Amino acid sequence: MNSLATELATDAPAVIINGFFPTLNLKQSLERVVSEVIGIGDTTGTVADLASLIHGYFDSKTREVKEVYFIVHNIDGPCLRKHQAALAVLASSPNVHLLASIDHIEAPLIWDSSTTTRFNWAWHDLTTFEPYTVETSYENFASDTTEIGPRGVLHVLASLTENTKSIFRILAEYQIAESVMGDAGTKMPAMAYSAYFAACRDQFLVSSELTFRSQLTEFRDHKVIQSRHAADGTESVHIPFDATTLGTILESME
Repeated sequence: MNSLATELATDAPAVIINGFFPTLNLKQSLERVVSEVIGIGDTTGTVADLASLIHGYFDSKTREVKEVYFIVHNIDGPCLRKHQAALAVLASSPNVHLLASIDHIEAPLIWDSSTTTRFNWAWHDLTTFEPYTVETSYENFASDTTEIGPRGVLHVLASLTENTKSIFRILAEYQIAESVMGDAGTKMPAMAYSAYFAACRDQFLVSSELTFRSQLTEFRDHKVIQSRHAADGTESVHIPFDATTLGTILESME
């Protein structure tokens, strides 16, 4: 598929999207298409908004770029499953050409009749029987200090209550905010244990420190949250992923 993309790129832009990548952010990919391919400066909006914008551009008779190719590996990947409607909007434009692969035999079940109609697939069984060497090599990507990868975190979160997920979200959003500010001085900023407990208590997620400690133990057992201790004994906690990965995890939780 990548070889085909190289050939196609000689007469029109070709965009490659690796759906198997655990930290894939489709919004960022579409923002680049909007800014670099069709030359629109304003890239604000949701994934659905950006897809509609691209669709509208390539339906316009006054457009400068006549067509574009999207090559999507593993369109049924975890980070793309919630964006099938947006991808279908792209594919429904006659000047947007979408070539995709699926990894799971039951992948078509994620599309309803409306989405399937918009995709209007031309199906080809090109099973290679090759091992998933490339796809699985990214399982623990962006995790330097833990054995669990982003996909593993999502599996853990899927088994937890909404209340417990909210506890995770508080810490993740704190780390993202600290990374954006650039004042943390570390790749993975940590939050003081006492501040974390107070934030969870203020949002009525825990009623006592005993309950809070119990929730943290569950996260620690799965290596989702880790602790640090300063020289003075002060404890801080962090999720061992960078801000981009955390943002992708939070997006997948919604």
